[in-house]
Amino acid sequence: MITSSRLIEAVIDVCLEKYPDLESLIIGDVPLQSCDFDLMCRQSGIEVLKIKYARMTDSPVRFLDLRRESFKQTGGYLQRDERTSGDPSGYAEIILDERSLLDAVSHRAETFRVSDYDPEETKSVHRKGSHRYLIARSVLEADLVINLPKMKTHQKSAVTGALKNLVGINGSKAYLVHHQLGKPSQGGDEFPEDAPLAIVWQVRLRELLQKRSPLIFLAAKPVWEIIKKLRGIKTTATKENLEKGGVYVGAGSWYGNDSIWRMVYDLNLILLYGKADGGVLADEPQRSVVSIMDGLIAGEGNGPLQPLPVQANVLLSSRNPFLIDFAMAKMMGFDWRKIRLLSNFRSFGSEAFSSFEPEGFEVINDRAVATTGVDAIPLIKNFLPPPGWRNHVGL
Repeated sequence: MITSSRLIEAVIDVCLEKYPDLESLIIGDVPLQSCDFDLMCRQSGIEVLKIKYARMTDSPVRFLDLRRESFKQTGGYLQRDERTSGDPSGYAEIILDERSLLDAVSHRAETFRVSDYDPEETKSVHRKGSHRYLIARSVLEADLVINLPKMKTHQKSAVTGALKNLVGINGSKAYLVHHQLGKPSQGGDEFPEDAPLAIVWQVRLRELLQKRSPLIFLAAKPVWEIIKKLRGIKTTATKENLEKGGVYVGAGSWYGNDSIWRMVYDLNLILLYGKADGGVLADEPQRSVVSIMDGLIAGEGNGPLQPLPVQANVLLSSRNPFLIDFAMAKMMGFDWRKIRLLSNFRSFGSEAFSSFEPEGFEVINDRAVATTGVDAIPLIKNFLPPPGWRNHVGL
């Protein structure tokens, strides 16, 4: 589910060797809102790395939780965690306005949503002609950003790799549009047209009660469990459930999601052109970017939070995150043409990442043998897709 600490350690060691006068090397992320960062560090082996590099004389290595805010589970509902300190360098607002890929659908800005966040905050930063993101200054002040994504599936975008990993540069999740309310017949991309009414009602009640009326929310949970059982709705994405179907699909978690790829493209544009002091984008790239994807143990099925392990044994690296994600999709047995995150690459807005042909880029394997294009990339296995992409995304 998370990037291997072995890969993180290897990258740190190479950086320290290559740049002996390094001023600062930050290992940071913006994890899930309810993630216990210290516990994650202990469970993943990152705590061992923190101790290792802290023992070095004048160590430039720092590990940071870049979330501006986080929440903790208290009695079954989310409550703001006041312990979160955020980026010590602070945050800068980046202005995209008409350059945002979301602007094309901003006539529906009133319907923009991020699950478990106040829609008013989301709408305040995304409306027609005006789009802003809140980015950690530690990222914007960097000369080099090394992106370390995990190779796995994702409910809303089919895959999550080098492109989508950049949600980790944004300090507040409320700025990250995930879907638009409603079904396609209503102009939205939240649910497929055939979504059960019980799921739609459950989502609306959850939005209404989870933070505003926690006691009523807790009282309603047993009722939802009964409805799930009666309607055959499964929320545990076992291999059997994924193969048979009937797993819960909501909040834009299906192939019709037309929002999340736009937000992801915006963040990649910001990483290239965002200035250290914020404001509008620069005309020239502001930093170097390289991506190294951890595909040692990949994830299939209901990612990003319920992936099933696949021993893939690959590392992918490129200065272009699109190329990594195209390669990843092929290795998983997915058709990039059916994934909006990939198929819309010509809309990216900068030739720095989008000036390539899917059948024309070079792939070099560990034996220095070169092949050309997506079709030449080997299939590892046909990964189980997320529930909302079942029978849609395969080659």
